[in-house]
Amino acid sequence: MYKKLFLLIIMFSMLLNFVPSKTSFAQINERSTVTSPTVLNAELGDVFEVIGAPNIELEVPVILDELSKGRYTSIAASFNIPNSLTVTGVEFNSKNITGASSYTYSNNNLILHVKGGNVSFSHKKSDLFATIKLKVKDFVTSDKTDVIRTNYIKVDGGDIEYSVHDAVANIGLNLLDTGAVAKIPGYANPLISHKFGADPHAMVYDGRIYIYLTNDQYEYDANGNVVPNTYGKINTVTVISSDDMVNWTDHGAIPVAGPNGAAKWATQSWAVSVEHRNIEGKDKFFLYFSNNASGIGVLTSDSPIGPWTDPLGKPLVARNTPEAEGVTWLFDPAAFVDDDGQAYLYYGGGVPGSPPTQEQAESPKTARVIKLSDDMIHTEGEAKVIDAPFLFEASGIHKRNGKYYYSYSTNFSGVREADDPKTGEIAYMISENPMGPFKYVGTALKNPYLFFGVGGNNHQDFFEFKGQTYITYHAQTLAKELGTAQGYRSPHINKVEYDENGHIKDVKADMKGVSQVTSLDPYKRNEAETIAWNAGISTEKSEAPGSLVESINLNVTDINNGEWIAVSQADFGKNRAVSFETNIASTSGGTIEIRLDSPVGKVIGTLDVKPTGGDQEWQLMKTKVKNVSGRHNIFFMFKGEGENNLFNMDYWKFTTSEQSISRK
Repeated sequence: MYKKLFLLIIMFSMLLNFVPSKTSFAQINERSTVTSPTVLNAELGDVFEVIGAPNIELEVPVILDELSKGRYTSIAASFNIPNSLTVTGVEFNSKNITGASSYTYSNNNLILHVKGGNVSFSHKKSDLFATIKLKVKDFVTSDKTDVIRTNYIKVDGGDIEYSVHDAVANIGLNLLDTGAVAKIPGYANPLISHKFGADPHAMVYDGRIYIYLTNDQYEYDANGNVVPNTYGKINTVTVISSDDMVNWTDHGAIPVAGPNGAAKWATQSWAVSVEHRNIEGKDKFFLYFSNNASGIGVLTSDSPIGPWTDPLGKPLVARNTPEAEGVTWLFDPAAFVDDDGQAYLYYGGGVPGSPPTQEQAESPKTARVIKLSDDMIHTEGEAKVIDAPFLFEASGIHKRNGKYYYSYSTNFSGVREADDPKTGEIAYMISENPMGPFKYVGTALKNPYLFFGVGGNNHQDFFEFKGQTYITYHAQTLAKELGTAQGYRSPHINKVEYDENGHIKDVKADMKGVSQVTSLDPYKRNEAETIAWNAGISTEKSEAPGSLVESINLNVTDINNGEWIAVSQADFGKNRAVSFETNIASTSGGTIEIRLDSPVGKVIGTLDVKPTGGDQEWQLMKTKVKNVSGRHNIFFMFKGEGENNLFNMDYWKFTTSEQSISRK
């Protein structure tokens, strides 16, 4: 019995150890009264069928569950805005909100604020908290859906949380069908789309970049069908130029070879190189061209666009000259003037042997470099061999940080090992001396097929413009879109980057191209053939005087109803344009509708084009425009009746109110 009593006492004592004190009971009671925060819902409204063109506006509603009664001091909501859109404003629903509302927007992050001593959000006829106002930044180049995401929605005061997991807005951006081919609005490649151009060479002069092109033109069979390009009929060179890398001026064709060319001894003009040099206090220009693969000629001019003359009346380098020894294809010149004034000429190509051996494919030894004389139209000394692995064609040269980069296109012969350049790629070598020897480094640009789904040969030129290195090359992108990818090529440009060793990083060729480096001035004379994008038009030689060279000028022609031309990023500034004028020649007449930003953008003026009495009878026509300021694309939309050419357009400009007053 005592034992049982003793055990009961022990058990009772143990139970006492588990009984909490008054403090412990309070803590337990406090924990039992803590409640989970109230979770509210947030939504964003989807917006579909948005035209993917600059400054197209849209609105996204922000919808929130209402707050219960309480003492709140702020509401903060953060949203991630995709790169394709920009915020133009936020409209808070003041009927539902108590407190001071504001927003900030920076680096794609939008934050909405409501602050005060007694903040509230209630539903009064709607659940709308705010409306985000946006606009499209630029052209989209394909249909896509971008997403606005909610990062957080926070409420200070009370136990409130908003769930933002599903608070997203899907924005459906649709490609605008403009009728443009290959170089659609939003793309910078190919550089031009109203004609072809191959083997691009770049020359920087007086703040502009000039691109010289083999003038690829369609060849046809007896039934009028396009046939593969034989290159046998090419005897002119196309010149285009730009100061911003997106708007390109067509300067037309240089008559180089043949009975109408400057060099009547030559039959073709392929793959040119142009350099300038100050001789006796005057800038002179030198155009080196390929007379097919049998020789290299040189023309001279006092301007980068001509007119050109033949100073020698014969080839600079020919089959019967020592400079041609061992060269399979005597073509593809690349002229280069070094910092010390010494000039050089790089040329050659081809693979010896028929068929070539593996050794001949690996080491053709058909490229050369030779010094040019001070007059730039003679060679000096002996030509040096450039032993470029798997050389095919397209000699190129550029200098960076004291080193000389020789580039070329690789051949399609022989067997390749792992470290060898593949076929039809742009490879390069480096030397401490412009005459070599050059050491092989690797490839800089893969074959166009990898990027555009259409292959062929390639031809490149590296150049520096306004502090950035670029590569210009060709690809059959326009021909592909036209269904005629049979050797008809178009010029492209992409950026070039180097690694810490000075080696060229792999160039990413694409249709997007490069960014515009400066704005277009709409208040100066702008040639109508200065074009960023177009639909349906062509250019021709004009009888109106030119601006750069009086005897050389083009105009836009083949203008029909629904066609257009456009320039990119014209900066009207704060002056506000009030009128527009253009030089027109016409037999039919029509209208020019001036739109900002896109073909469906705001109409700021319409010019009624009257017949002038002929396609080369020029008359200056004017019209008023709505006040416009800031930076905009300008689209000139053409309208009229009939299937014939409505009119020709030479140049255009806008005027400000100040300019108009000064003329009176």
